[in-house]
Amino acid sequence: MTLSLLLRILALLVVPVALASLGYHWHWRWFPLLELDEPPALLAYGLTLSVGGMGIGITLLLLSLLTLHRWRRRPGQLLVFFCCLLAALGGAFVTKTLAKLYFKEPRPYVVWLDEQGRLDGDHFYAQRESVREQWLAEGLSRVPEQQIPGWLKLHWQDEVNYSFPSGHSIAAMTIAAFFCLLLAYRGSSPWLVATLAGWAVAVCYSRLLLGLHWPADILASSLLGFLFGALGAWGFIWWDRRKL
Repeated sequence: MTLSLLLRILALLVVPVALASLGYHWHWRWFPLLELDEPPALLAYGLTLSVGGMGIGITLLLLSLLTLHRWRRRPGQLLVFFCCLLAALGGAFVTKTLAKLYFKEPRPYVVWLDEQGRLDGDHFYAQRESVREQWLAEGLSRVPEQQIPGWLKLHWQDEVNYSFPSGHSIAAMTIAAFFCLLLAYRGSSPWLVATLAGWAVAVCYSRLLLGLHWPADILASSLLGFLFGALGAWGFIWWDRRKL
């Protein structure tokens, strides 16, 4: 794995996400931007689901099969591959969890609901998560479905912790960096690598459009995700080259 390859994948993943921060600097409000009961919002939600719950398991399985299909077979290969992948995701998860507890940044939808007088944003995060969910459910019960559909209300109630950084974005970027580097290293189609990178970037933007994160959240997450994904990919490539 060369420095040139690392820089190309870094640019492919991080530069498009950095544009969101420039837009915010120019007073572009990412939320509320979409009509939340329209198909584009549902598409954003589908992207979010691809790295949440069962979705991330399906995503990892499909990408693992795709990546290992043409890889040289080695004894213990699957074990090392998944150890490197899970170590990358585990490092990202621990970093994300600790950063949320340290920075304690409120989510955009909390600020938005507070501005509309539907939530007490000043005291929201002082409560336990179960109380936050109750407060949010009560505040959203008075909001019509045409403004905020039921699926988004439920999603917000599942996401009552802090905003910075984005767990979904860091997971998507860790996965994309790991698999993009391995696929590019093995000479796979550039279109395949670009498609995978585009998916990760789209996941990041879905978090903005659904009111879950700020541009700084997804930018930091993309950098951290690239770091952990690259380390995981480097570990597997290093092991594979030792077996030649």
